[in-house]
Amino acid sequence: MQMSQEGIDALIKKFEGCKLTAYRCPAGVCTIGYGHTSDAGKPYVLDGMVITQQQAEDMLRRDLVKYETEVYNMVHQPLTQHQFDVLVDFNYNAGAGNLRNSTLLKKVNAAKFDEVPAELMKWTRGGGRVLQGLVRRRHAESAWWSDGAPIHISAPVEEPTDDEHEQRATPDPVVIPTMKDSKQGNAAIITAGLGGLGVAKEVAAQAQDASDTADKLMSLLHNPNFLIMAAIIGLGVAIWYFRKQHMEEHGV
Repeated sequence: MQMSQEGIDALIKKFEGCKLTAYRCPAGVCTIGYGHTSDAGKPYVLDGMVITQQQAEDMLRRDLVKYETEVYNMVHQPLTQHQFDVLVDFNYNAGAGNLRNSTLLKKVNAAKFDEVPAELMKWTRGGGRVLQGLVRRRHAESAWWSDGAPIHISAPVEEPTDDEHEQRATPDPVVIPTMKDSKQGNAAIITAGLGGLGVAKEVAAQAQDASDTADKLMSLLHNPNFLIMAAIIGLGVAIWYFRKQHMEEHGV
């Protein structure tokens, strides 16, 4: 599957811009064409390098093969053309490492497509600050994802500055909850702890009453209090485990 020409025009070309003379981005990387750098492969970009518009188009097409292949390998759900376009554009802007480790990709692979636009909007920062160029790009991707139509903005839209073109997207800071923040998880630990105290009490009492290990074990297995406490421990552990699995998968 390849990114559509409509998607290339509405997303990558619109937001990357094209420069036919090599320049240094804010990170000091030599760049040319539609954001092409030596990291994307040949031709390697050197200071003072000048290309034609056709060469810029050819570079973009070659670079896109890399980004398309990365998306194809990471996504395990069937996509529409518009959805594929958006993920390739996001990969082009944020990079494969960010896409691979993102909640965005998890939502896609879980077929939670309605939640993708909200995940896209988390990626509006570059260099530690919100960039309006990235905000506009994420809005455009969200619209393209939903209905394959360019976003319509009534207010005048300024062209992205050089900084906005060149900053790679980094996600908005998100506070990730842990099990210590989970009320259910904490309740499960307390429940298991109380059950453990009950078991310990019954074991200690049985140790005094029975003469050998076999008698102690059999007596415990027939002791309703011991069985209830053991069940409470098992329930607490099960609640804690499944709560932990849910938080790791969904983040809540």
